[in-house]
Amino acid sequence: MKNACYIYELKALRNCNVSVFTKKPLYEIHARLESGQSLEQMAVIAKRYGYAGMIVTTDACKPERTDAMPSDFLLYHSAELNAQSATQVRKKVQLLHGKTDCIILRGGSETVNRAGVENRLIDILSSPGNINHVLAKLASNNNVAIEFDLGAIIHTEGSERCRVLSVYRNNLKLVRKYNVPFGITTTPISCYDFRAPREMAALAMLFGMKREEAVYAMSVVPRQIIEQRSPNFITAGVKLV
Repeated sequence: MKNACYIYELKALRNCNVSVFTKKPLYEIHARLESGQSLEQMAVIAKRYGYAGMIVTTDACKPERTDAMPSDFLLYHSAELNAQSATQVRKKVQLLHGKTDCIILRGGSETVNRAGVENRLIDILSSPGNINHVLAKLASNNNVAIEFDLGAIIHTEGSERCRVLSVYRNNLKLVRKYNVPFGITTTPISCYDFRAPREMAALAMLFGMKREEAVYAMSVVPRQIIEQRSPNFITAGVKLV
C-alpha cells in the first residue's frame, strides 16, 4: 500500500502540467533553532522562499507561535536523538513518543542506523552515512525516511564534497530500489542557511536526484510524517473525523 502510494505520488508529479514547485505545499524538514537565533525570522525567510512550513528541532519544549510569524505558515516540532547503542535508541524513543510531531535519529554507526530503521516510532534517520540493502529494506518496511542533508554539500569542497556526493549516490540508488521515503534539507540553524526549493532541487541533481523526486522529498514525505503522528491517524489513507 505504502509503496504503491510512493509510486503514484511520483508519477503524479511527473505528469503535472504546472510547475511541480507550486503544485504541493513544500516544507523544510530539519531546521534547528539554536541559542540566539530568531524563530520568527527563520519562519519569515522560509515563507519568502516558498515554503508552507517547517519542522524545527529545539532543545526545549515545543516552539510557540507569535504574532511576528506569517499567519499561514505551518510550524511543527521535532526531537533529535543522539544515541550510542540500540538500547539507548529504544529508551529515548519511548520517552519522546507522543510528545513531539516528529522524531529524528542522528545515525552514523551500523548499530544506531539498524536500531533506527527497525523502529516504527522514528520518522527520519539523519546523517546515516552509507546505507546498505538490509537497512534500506528495513527502512521501507517501517516507513523510516532517509535524510539527504544538502548542507553537507554546501559547506564542503574538494575531496570531502566528492565523498559526500558518493555516499548520496549510493543511498539514492537504494531508496529508489526499495521505495524508501526520503527527505532533503539544509539543516538550517539560521535564516542564512535556507535555500529556495528550486535551489534544493538543483543541489540534489548533483548526486542524481530528479526534480520530481526532490519535490516529493519536500512535500509528500513531510506531510506523511505529520499525518501519521496525528492523534486521529489510523493507517495510510484512514483517520478519525
